[in-house]
Amino acid sequence: MHLIISDAHANYDALTRILESVRYDSVIFLGDSVDYGPQPAETLDLLREVGSIILKGNHDAAAAHGISCRCAEELRPLSGYTREKVTMKFLSKEDLMFLAGLPEKVEIEVDGKRIYAVHASPRNHLYGYVMPDISDEKLASELYDVDSLNPFPRRLDHDLILLGHTHRAMMRKLKSIILNPGSVGQPRDGDPRASFALLGEEVRIERIDYDVENVVRKIKDLKLEKWAEESLISILRSGSTNNISRA
Repeated sequence: MHLIISDAHANYDALTRILESVRYDSVIFLGDSVDYGPQPAETLDLLREVGSIILKGNHDAAAAHGISCRCAEELRPLSGYTREKVTMKFLSKEDLMFLAGLPEKVEIEVDGKRIYAVHASPRNHLYGYVMPDISDEKLASELYDVDSLNPFPRRLDHDLILLGHTHRAMMRKLKSIILNPGSVGQPRDGDPRASFALLGEEVRIERIDYDVENVVRKIKDLKLEKWAEESLISILRSGSTNNISRA
């Protein structure tokens, strides 16, 4: 059994809950270990301990290279604030070098299944959005027409295409199975439970409860500005960004 996870976002409690509750032979992590959550260093350490494959996400790139995460506009103030006040405060130079060296995509074979894994999209490895409500036509174009960072564009013909980034779980079937396991640490689909996927003979998405209020306590201990604290807590409790505050 192979565990597929994404977007942990420094939520060590949620990640630990999944890892302690699921039997797995390997872990594929689709990126974004840092920002938003209170424990970036512990989360990254745990991923390095268990992760057979760890990809770079847009937030990982932002922390490692000092660039914009280019996330959704309404979340940019919160992202930038937590990166400055939490992520960069707790990560070591070695942590940042590790994030900088992560791959943006991998192509592997697992149990006879050919897998293409990326944080966001084959067209745009770090920043593309493939939302659950995308039409089949647009989805096919996004996935099969071009690998945008390959100088010789090609059609993907893998059995399973793994995506993260949206914080919304999705499984679709076209020529391939297209899977987004949702977010470990900060779901935004209205369900605050930690989300993950399991790959065996079949692939399935699962959710699991974890101690959200313990993470809330850790956020409060950081003594962040009120708007940021309230926004982070609201997202964790509701699984939604609808009620976040502005700086």
